[in-house]
Amino acid sequence: MSSNSKSSDALSPPDGEARVFSAGGVSAAPVILEGEDENALRGEALRLAAEWIGERSKVLAGLHVDVSTLTSEPGAVIKVEEIRAIRRDALLRPFDGEVKVYIIERAHQMNGNAQNALLRLLEEPPEPVRFVLLTQNAGALLPTVRSRCVLRRLPSPERAAAPEEAAAGAFVDALEKPWERAVIAASWDRQSRDALKSTLRAVLVCLRDRCLRDGTLPLYIETIDTVSGLLPALEQNASVGTVCGILALPPQ
Repeated sequence: MSSNSKSSDALSPPDGEARVFSAGGVSAAPVILEGEDENALRGEALRLAAEWIGERSKVLAGLHVDVSTLTSEPGAVIKVEEIRAIRRDALLRPFDGEVKVYIIERAHQMNGNAQNALLRLLEEPPEPVRFVLLTQNAGALLPTVRSRCVLRRLPSPERAAAPEEAAAGAFVDALEKPWERAVIAASWDRQSRDALKSTLRAVLVCLRDRCLRDGTLPLYIETIDTVSGLLPALEQNASVGTVCGILALPPQ
């Protein structure tokens, strides 16, 4: 186990779902944090631990001796022996405060025996001990484990649009505005041949999405035909400037 920690907003479990102790006004129930981004899960666990312990700077820096993290490689099984080691350590008093926090990363990788061993600890935890379980799939945990924890789902991170996707969207938005369309197409003249091919492929994807959303409007279909013809032309060494000039003109 390595030293590490994090804190989050005060959490309150639904009635009957988890036992709640008081720790400085913050719910002390075991917490399951579920989300896609493991870094975000670790950060949220540390913020929650900092709130429990009350020493934000040391906890968030991963330097607090009373915060321990059980880590495992992706796909590796967390075995019962590792949970038993936490149980033995949990019986010891905190070294530098009133609360000890255990963070279990990839908790869904615990095998059945490990989860049952943890369950016994969750049912009767030592008073100064807090638990945070990090997982991408809370459903992989035993129902009995989930029932003793507060489940908090972190929102999925929004994927930033690639530059060519943003450029393609702007071009499609400007199809009915000849001046804007021409300006955007002219700006692509500074792209390399490969970059322009990526942009044109993104334009096709965007246009097909718009057809699904808005229907097969004639302007969309005409532009798809134009762009589909320009991609092979680029492969056959048509100049970037010539292709951009064609794109700047509205369909006939």
